[in-house]
Amino acid sequence: MVFKNFRINIIFRVILLTTMLGLLTWCLVDHYYLRSIYAGVTVILILVEFLWYVDRFNRDVNSFMLSLLHRDFTTHFENAGKGKTFEALYETLNKISLAFKNVSADREIQHRYLELLVDHVQVGILSFDVNERIQLANNALKKILQRIDLLHLDALRTIDLNLLTTVREIKAGQTRLLKVKIGNELLQLSLHAAEFKLNDEYFKLISFQNIRTELDIREMEAWQKLIRVMTHEIMNSISPITSLSSTLHNVVKEQKQAPSAASLDTLDQGLEAIKIRSEGLSNFTEIYRRLTRIPTPSFRPTEIKTLIARVALLLETDFKKNNINFQIHASERHALLDPELMEQVFINLIRNAIDASTGITDPTISVAVIPQSDGRTLISIKDNGSGIEPEILENIFVPFFTTKMNGSGIGLALTKQIIHLHHAEIKVSSISGQGTTFTIYL
Repeated sequence: MVFKNFRINIIFRVILLTTMLGLLTWCLVDHYYLRSIYAGVTVILILVEFLWYVDRFNRDVNSFMLSLLHRDFTTHFENAGKGKTFEALYETLNKISLAFKNVSADREIQHRYLELLVDHVQVGILSFDVNERIQLANNALKKILQRIDLLHLDALRTIDLNLLTTVREIKAGQTRLLKVKIGNELLQLSLHAAEFKLNDEYFKLISFQNIRTELDIREMEAWQKLIRVMTHEIMNSISPITSLSSTLHNVVKEQKQAPSAASLDTLDQGLEAIKIRSEGLSNFTEIYRRLTRIPTPSFRPTEIKTLIARVALLLETDFKKNNINFQIHASERHALLDPELMEQVFINLIRNAIDASTGITDPTISVAVIPQSDGRTLISIKDNGSGIEPEILENIFVPFFTTKMNGSGIGLALTKQIIHLHHAEIKVSSISGQGTTFTIYL
């Protein structure tokens, strides 16, 4: 029999149990032992069913909690026929289950959306935890590395040991360029690292980008600029030599028998001019050789402020001559670098600042050393000089490009090469008439 009220069900079972207990007692008193056995068994069955009925709600709640624990939101409770109190309670449980189901579905949709988004990005993305277990490797990365099974960082060992070492050692905020041969293809990879924590769990995120095509384009542009500059310089030397040689040849041809004093003077002056231009061309070639013979850096811990102070002492005469107020803003900061090469960098940049400050009222050059939160060091060389025109600014690092009358055009080119050998960056910003700032991220 089904009753629609929990209390009625309980009362019915209590009455039934009381009745059977009374019957059992009567059978025992009147010595109806067989009937007593039947009555006793019936009492036990009624008691068990009664306990099962009362405990049903606990079982339903336990089942509900287990469903939430195991993220199974398909559990649904029938609340019809359980009385108003239990109908409302079971309806609330069903609503809670549905709410969790909707939240889980939304999270699944968002997670899937982010997965598709990451896989759609053309930049390779790798994420791994403190135990070097790979948590994320998108399709672009698998395509670059030509590997599908990337479960642990040690899998990179079979691709390239140098790649594995770089991924392990690269710090947050750093960018590294790395040549890797995968299959029959030589890749030029740009790696950029970031670090973050989720629920107190450490993760490192690294982006991989094959910049081979871009580098080829930039390299071609650089070669074209270099060839234009070299062609211009060589032609400036060869053209007068060729013209003068032709003139001298005609003089000699006309004065074969008895050259006059005037002809000899012309020959002497012409040969002197040829000698001067030939020496100029030889000096130009020697400068080019210097540009291609930068020594390999010998890295050692160096105090940057001390290094800058030493350069300032070398250039003190130039500061006084031009009435320049030279300032150093730096605390104690060590960095792993080649002090001799970096000294040349500071000399080149500060001398450029001195040249730019010529004729300026109250010229000031300031050097600042600023530690960064990502572990790097920012070094800025700032002047309030004449500044650099925008059309000139993009060419200042091109070898042999110069706007100075007696400049060689290799100072900044050498500076940039030395900075790159230190796995660092150099940037320049300038406003014409207001000054220039060179920034080194070491």
